[in-house]
Amino acid sequence: MKNKILVSLFLISVFFLCFLPVIDTDFGWHYRCGEAFLKSGSFSLCTKNNFSYFLPNYKFNYPDFLYDVGLAAIYDRFGFIGISFIGGIIMVLTAVFFLYLIDIQLWLKITAFYLSFFLSYPVFNLGLRSQVFSYLFFLITLFLLKKSEKNSKYLFFFPFLFLVWVNTHIGFFIGLLILFFYLLGMLIKSPKIDKRLLFFGIIFIFSLSITCLNFFGVETYREIVNHAFSPLNQMIAEWVAPPLWEVFLIIVLTIGSLIITTRQKNKSVFNILLILFFSILAFQARRNLPFFYTFFFYVLFNEKKFYDLFQNQLKIVSIKIDNIIASIIVTLSIFLFIIQLPSTISFDSSWNNYCNLGLSKYPCQAIKNYPKLSGNVYAMYEWGGFLIWQKPNIKVFIDGRMPAWKDKNGKSPYQVFLDIIQTQPSWNEKLKKFKTNYLLISNGTFLDLLLKEKAAQYGWQEKYRDTNTVIYQNLTKKY
Repeated sequence: MKNKILVSLFLISVFFLCFLPVIDTDFGWHYRCGEAFLKSGSFSLCTKNNFSYFLPNYKFNYPDFLYDVGLAAIYDRFGFIGISFIGGIIMVLTAVFFLYLIDIQLWLKITAFYLSFFLSYPVFNLGLRSQVFSYLFFLITLFLLKKSEKNSKYLFFFPFLFLVWVNTHIGFFIGLLILFFYLLGMLIKSPKIDKRLLFFGIIFIFSLSITCLNFFGVETYREIVNHAFSPLNQMIAEWVAPPLWEVFLIIVLTIGSLIITTRQKNKSVFNILLILFFSILAFQARRNLPFFYTFFFYVLFNEKKFYDLFQNQLKIVSIKIDNIIASIIVTLSIFLFIIQLPSTISFDSSWNNYCNLGLSKYPCQAIKNYPKLSGNVYAMYEWGGFLIWQKPNIKVFIDGRMPAWKDKNGKSPYQVFLDIIQTQPSWNEKLKKFKTNYLLISNGTFLDLLLKEKAAQYGWQEKYRDTNTVIYQNLTKKY
């Protein structure tokens, strides 16, 4: 009974902790894709590049159909508050599976989840995104593998899981790699093919095959390769490597978990491979931190040697610490209820707050006061998704879908965007080549400072300006 109360309090605190405002700058294009399907029953709007005029023939093989449709349905019925609510519920589900994964005292499980969450906070603080579903499915994958060791019937859930995952977020490949490493570990441990190994191999092949059941088929894997070999860490904040202190922490935790694993009598090849895999991912980008920290605790607390070594001490400590943990959780929940809940509701229910207080300050005032904006519009990268949503009559130059794309010269659209906004050589020729009608840019950028003095010289005319945004019209040619 005491544990049930503690778990309930913990899950309530997770909900409040993750009831976050919707500040993801990609919300707009995700919403438009989902809205199009709900209205027409077709996803054709997003199987081609219908939103931007740069690389108009590019095929974006990004399989997030279920996420887009769900997002649009929730927003249309409940607004941003509904999305924040679902985001909290999804994170509660991740907490539930996290607790099931680890066989140790409850207070340690709860502490491990909080540590994983706060060390990965830059990934979670944007609210509900498709990446959050990949984290949930990652936990479900580990949960099913653990359950299948005692009951092979749990393996039957994998094909269904991957059918949902591949149509929700491109991170499904992480789950496939987990299954592959598990299969490899089985082969190394016992090269002789037995019934369980054969059955697992069939499930793996079937799960791999079923990932082709999406709007792009096998082409989805091309998108994964594009992301893997694109310098996203030079363009997008969440793809940047963790800070030095966290890199050091990852190294220490990786070495520690490898020592614990390799000292076991029956060494787990699966654990060793995944520790190395997730540590490499974590070194590369901070968006991968939740996978690394979660798997570290999974290995640490499920290793029998660790448990045997500390179980007596842990039992003694548990008696004393359960009440302390409960008090901390209650205090945290009350704090979040008083502070975060009204803050999120205020943000989600106010258009002015959404426009001005989010991750990016959107050009809401500009598009309202200058309704003539039309055609091909070169706008700030962070505004692309917003404009796709709010100005469906225009086409943007770049948005959040595009950093891993390549033009015929092998350059990312984001790199081309930077060349223009920083007024690098031939910036104006590029804009004219791509038939740009308007510039919708931040006040005070290099491009604005140049055109503010020499707009006519370059064939542009200022049409609108406020404290955040400036609009220039191309006067040299009408497209």
